[in-house]
Amino acid sequence: MKPTGEYKKHVYWLAPEEAEQLHEDLKEQGMRVSTAKGVVCTPLDEMNRISIVPAHVWNETCARPGSWYRKSDRKGLSLVVSSFDVESIRHRKAAVITRSDFVPPRGATLQEKKEMARESGFESLIPHEWGMVSEREQRIYLRWAARLGSDVKEYSFLFLTHTANHANFIDPRFFLEHNGTRVPYSIDVSAHICSCCLELFQVLGSQHRRKLVRPCPGAVIFARLKPDGYLLVESPELQ
Repeated sequence: MKPTGEYKKHVYWLAPEEAEQLHEDLKEQGMRVSTAKGVVCTPLDEMNRISIVPAHVWNETCARPGSWYRKSDRKGLSLVVSSFDVESIRHRKAAVITRSDFVPPRGATLQEKKEMARESGFESLIPHEWGMVSEREQRIYLRWAARLGSDVKEYSFLFLTHTANHANFIDPRFFLEHNGTRVPYSIDVSAHICSCCLELFQVLGSQHRRKLVRPCPGAVIFARLKPDGYLLVESPELQ
């Protein structure tokens, strides 16, 4: 679970007016700040030094997975993702993301995924919109999975895996033990998971001091993250 390389992203959540003020302050300092459009994962790209994700972006390309954001206590807040520590908003830091050399001991079986997705405590947390998947969206996810090397032909398998993977960060069944605490990790390959942004940006699983998260196809395609490699998400007090 050791960090590798120099990749590092600092994650903050701000009220919209605070994000606007930050943008103005950095602009006055001659710094270029990107504003995410369409998808929330582009700030994870190494090329993006600092980015702001307004709340409405969660309603765009990934509107259905964005239902988790809209149901969370982050709803309405703006996300800031920076390659450097922004001192003026350090008190609003939610996580630090680095690359990890972690290799999972195993993934989840089909039966384990079914059990995780149907656990009553988790089912009550699932937003209604999460299950409203259009045929067009199903085709997109199958195409993305194939692009990342999967031979899965049925969207039902992907949806089950997407759901169980999120469940594992809420009530972990697959985790490491580190200094007496649980460190949940993504339960399948990148091709088979969805909306890793929820775990990376602390919308889901923020109760864990550490998480190990694989990028989903969207993050691979739009943020150029390495498929199947794990990212270590740590609470700011650990840094």
